[in-house]
Amino acid sequence: MQQDCVKSCLKNWDQPHYRELKKKPQSLPALTWNDDDPQASIGPGQSRPVPGAQTRMYRLVVKPAGGQRMKVVLHAEDAERAKRYALNRWPGAAVSEPEPVT
Repeated sequence: MQQDCVKSCLKNWDQPHYRELKKKPQSLPALTWNDDDPQASIGPGQSRPVPGAQTRMYRLVVKPAGGQRMKVVLHAEDAERAKRYALNRWPGAAVSEPEPVT
């Protein structure tokens, strides 16, 4: 059943309706951050752990300024760094206290 749907979509991809969809600019999902933001600190040790570090997963709620609230799961060495990583990715955002994911 699912394969039939995929074949149908691929077969009709060149129809006018789909061509219009391909032309429209796509908005970025809320979970992305802007690498060009001068206030953002992106990179190992700033927005994510350094490679090889022992980490745990932490769940946070992030509310960017002017954006929607989102639940985020980050790898971090401890809760303090998880919050710092989130604040470095989304400067000016409200970030909840991290909770370890079990």
